[in-house]
Amino acid sequence: MLNLFSVVLSLSVSGALVGLLILLFRPICGRFFTKRWTYYLWLLVIVRLLVPIHADLNLMEYLAGNLAAVGSVLADSVGQDNAGGVKDADAAKMKEMAEQNNANAVANTDAVKMEGISGQDNANAVTNTEAVGNREIAGQNSGAGVEMISASGMNSGAGVGIWEHCLQAAAVIWILGVFFTALRKLWLYRCFVRNVCAGPVETVRQRQLSNGELRTACTPVTDERILWQYAEIQRKLRIGRRVPLYESVGTDIPMLIGFWQPRIYLPQALLAEMTGRENDICLILHHELVHYKRKDIWYKWLFQAALCVHWFNPLVYLFSHKFNVDCELACDEAVLKLLSEEGRRAYGNVLLDVAQKDWSEGAFSGKGLRKHGNVPAMTLLEEKSTLKERLRGIARYHKTGLAVGLCSAVVLVMFLAVAVVCGAAGIRGGSGRSLLLQNSGSGLIERFWEKSLWSEMWKDFFDLAQPIVVSSNGTAYRMYDDDALIAGDSESDCWRAWMYTGGDRRVDVKKFAFNGSESLWILYANKETTLEISSVFNLYDGRFKLVWVGPDQTVQTLNESGEESTVKLTLSQGRNVIKMVGQKAKLIDLGVAYGKIKTGDFDGIYQSEASEYGYLVLEGKQPFDLLKLKEAYPYLKEKEVSELSRMAWEDGTELSKKDWQELFIYSDDNLTAQYLLEALQAGKVGKFDSSILIEIAPYMQAADVSECFRYLLERDAVLDSDWENIFVYSDANQSVKYLAEALRKGKGNGFSDKALERICYQVSVKELTDVVTAMDELSFESLEHVLAYVQDMDEAATCVCHYIDLGNVLTDEQLRRIEAYLNEEDFYRVVNYNKEKNL
Repeated sequence: MLNLFSVVLSLSVSGALVGLLILLFRPICGRFFTKRWTYYLWLLVIVRLLVPIHADLNLMEYLAGNLAAVGSVLADSVGQDNAGGVKDADAAKMKEMAEQNNANAVANTDAVKMEGISGQDNANAVTNTEAVGNREIAGQNSGAGVEMISASGMNSGAGVGIWEHCLQAAAVIWILGVFFTALRKLWLYRCFVRNVCAGPVETVRQRQLSNGELRTACTPVTDERILWQYAEIQRKLRIGRRVPLYESVGTDIPMLIGFWQPRIYLPQALLAEMTGRENDICLILHHELVHYKRKDIWYKWLFQAALCVHWFNPLVYLFSHKFNVDCELACDEAVLKLLSEEGRRAYGNVLLDVAQKDWSEGAFSGKGLRKHGNVPAMTLLEEKSTLKERLRGIARYHKTGLAVGLCSAVVLVMFLAVAVVCGAAGIRGGSGRSLLLQNSGSGLIERFWEKSLWSEMWKDFFDLAQPIVVSSNGTAYRMYDDDALIAGDSESDCWRAWMYTGGDRRVDVKKFAFNGSESLWILYANKETTLEISSVFNLYDGRFKLVWVGPDQTVQTLNESGEESTVKLTLSQGRNVIKMVGQKAKLIDLGVAYGKIKTGDFDGIYQSEASEYGYLVLEGKQPFDLLKLKEAYPYLKEKEVSELSRMAWEDGTELSKKDWQELFIYSDDNLTAQYLLEALQAGKVGKFDSSILIEIAPYMQAADVSECFRYLLERDAVLDSDWENIFVYSDANQSVKYLAEALRKGKGNGFSDKALERICYQVSVKELTDVVTAMDELSFESLEHVLAYVQDMDEAATCVCHYIDLGNVLTDEQLRRIEAYLNEEDFYRVVNYNKEKNL
């Protein structure tokens, strides 16, 4: 706990230094650099507050070491007053004093080792403490042990004891504050979302309208013109996933809420006020979608996490406020890039409108956000006080040139260097003398400054003292003493590692628990060659060894003692494997590497049996097995996984939805889509329907999704629930052309008037008319729904006439309902056409 608290304190100080530096340069950066650059600069503060990274030059470690030395000196001075001025730290002298006075005394000969001396009548046992390597000896009649020892070896127990208790109390207060702050923020966020979705109490009471109907607090936006423009903005921003759009009486400011499933909420009063001003609403939606695309809500949650950890630091709250302001300025800048001078003025007017009007009485506003704990939500205008700065940014907007970009890169490097150098205390041993604390109740001695945060985290995550529970009759356990099993396929039933790093030529593990065998490198030598293997490890428990398995299945042990060694191997032509084998093994600091080689001497070098199998399949040397290949995906290059997908379709392998998705995740999306289209045209793909297309569409280009859609239309393989999603991910205008062609050919039987209503807002007027005129069945409700999108009067008349051609009769009431969509001439033409067809 104390070590963790010390690291948090150092992170808080170093993060404050970086944040203050950013505040100092913020006015200069805001004038010359982009707002986006300034905004992302705050991410350095988040990293500095949460991640204990450092360089060799570590400012916090230096300060921590000096603080420890100062604490030791202060403790010594207090100890002199209490102990009567004991000054001699010599070990022999202390022993003599202990024998004469029958009291406890401890001599500290260096900063790491301590030797205790027992009295005449009671010789206490020595307790070895592995983490520090110290010895603790109790006095003649003292069962409590040594209370506190300073680096100078003096009896300064009283002074350091006060210091220890203060730190322990502060650590307890800090951890309680973290839990309280986190729970409070989560509770306030839950209340906030509930109010936005359900509306405040005052609004709930006013929801009943004069006609007795109940007005829902939060409903999806149904205005077709807004939805159409909303889809267009998402397409321009290349947002594949559709972000739900709602209107709510529980908010008076447009906002984006949600971490895993973000949603945009618009005030109902705002929509009513801006009726006919769809372009202004479009600007608001553009602003919120930019927040979504840049993952701003994620960064805001990270800053909230930093606030929970550093709740005691007032500067962090200031940084959070400036971070939110710069976030909005950067978002404004992204919107302005796509606007003309006139559009920028309109955007500024929208901000003024939102700031000047209370859209909904009692609703949650930007002011409410601050009152309720600065909840993570992206709003159009969080604070009216920042409006002036935002409007100034709009007025002064200008595009940056190459010179400014180069200068910003140089300044960014400077800030990165400062952030890394600030460092964090507790990561490495402090310089100078160390303050050693001992818990008298448990007898555990801790190095306050020298134990790291990582070791504390590791102690909780994986304790080497915990037993490994495996079957002694299992193959993995018996493998250690059986060369035939070692030479076969690798198998393990316990594999736990902390800080495991493996590359082309080296493997390093900080702590490792292992039972069984695993291949580190598989080398296919095309001739006899030599290879040097260097290794070292510290075996804590169990048995462990590194071995070489030759092409003839012979097994040679390379290192079983753990001592640092380098073995020169003569590899035979064929398959050579470097393996590790363990039997309930627990290791510390495992390192294995091989020396320089000539690549021409090897036909292939693989890091696992899974990757070996993947490459052998690509070369045609192994049969295609999807289950085994899935384990090889992470080890292969994207283009190689694309080749495997092509082989899967040619082989006729049946793929589940998850299999389809994994293929696109690990492969080159464009190349895999190309292979898929070729396989579909050749008829080699087995089961493929719209539900599969929806799973892989986010990883494909819009044009490729449209081509897959064309294939599905020809086979009537589109499910009723998938039409809308296909149009979201595809090139909508191209897809609707394919749809119209299919309908005229009698295909696309799953397409209904309900599906038509769901795609109206995504396609252009001409293509929408083509689809309507190609349909064999059409309800009046769907026709009326389409007419709202068909703004061209001629197109509207064409759709109505087609509805009549299908054998439908328009009643007088229906004619009155569609009259608003037609000009006078077309309306009377429709009336006459309706009479002629129904005589």
